[in-house]
Amino acid sequence: MATAADAFRVCVAIPTFRRPELLRSLLEGIAVQVVPGGVTVEVLVIDNDVQPSVDEIVAALRDAFPFTLRYVHLAEPGLCSVRNFALSYAREFTFLAMIDDDEYPKPCWLAELLRVQCSTGADAVVGPVPRNIPASAPRWLRSGRFYDLPLYPDGSSITFGYSGNCLLRVSSLRRFGVVFDSELNFAGGEDLLFFRTLVARGAKMAFAAHAVASEWVGPERLSASYLLRLSFRRGNTLTICDRRLNGTVAGLATRALKGCARLSLGLATLLPRSLIQGRAGAMRALCDMAQGCGSLTGLAGHIHQGYERVDTAS
Repeated sequence: MATAADAFRVCVAIPTFRRPELLRSLLEGIAVQVVPGGVTVEVLVIDNDVQPSVDEIVAALRDAFPFTLRYVHLAEPGLCSVRNFALSYAREFTFLAMIDDDEYPKPCWLAELLRVQCSTGADAVVGPVPRNIPASAPRWLRSGRFYDLPLYPDGSSITFGYSGNCLLRVSSLRRFGVVFDSELNFAGGEDLLFFRTLVARGAKMAFAAHAVASEWVGPERLSASYLLRLSFRRGNTLTICDRRLNGTVAGLATRALKGCARLSLGLATLLPRSLIQGRAGAMRALCDMAQGCGSLTGLAGHIHQGYERVDTAS
């Protein structure tokens, strides 16, 4: 386990796709990170556009940046492509931290991830990602808290994770031999499967309650149709994970029961939720139904391509 007195190297990987202003804001947030003595930080921006689109932003910030700032253009599209590139790039580092280009970290973000890793010896550490929903969003969406993620006590053991705010011990990645599944390259949920596979192979995960990286919720995500697609994808991803990790008849039967239960819950509560909570309650019920349907389609082998790029040449 690395200790606070150890000298070690951290790679902060930032996958990005056509979000230049958000990327600039994120890099400004990375620039003010306060890291422990003896820690060397390198920041890697991975531009996943067809043609380089944020290289000038990185170049403009590089000279005054407090850490080594590198840029790479990765034309091969997809979530798994860019995340696996980060795993490969960081193989000579002690730790790999990942953060998404639509997030903004608190100044203690990286230090808190490292602190919790040091105190727990975890192979992977995950921090909270509160959503910043604009005031212009519909009231039902803001009151429904559809984007909230679960929170846990600082340093507590967890069994799931996400790649938008995490720290990975590189030696553990080699030991457990885990990469992002290319079949989920445009599906989403690749990080859910990644972390569940880590845990299944014996990895220890911990939650860093103070390693906060807020996420901006863009206008394209402020609609009922988007929430329903998101819920469908979540259900689909859960089934795909179960098929990969526990593809026995009993395991798939359990997932089928859970999918049916989620669908039935939505059907049974649609009217009462609508009467009590209005549109937010109705959407909660509809999202349960969508998640249940997603789970059941996954049992048939369908992988929902929620991030497929229709026009990669534009």
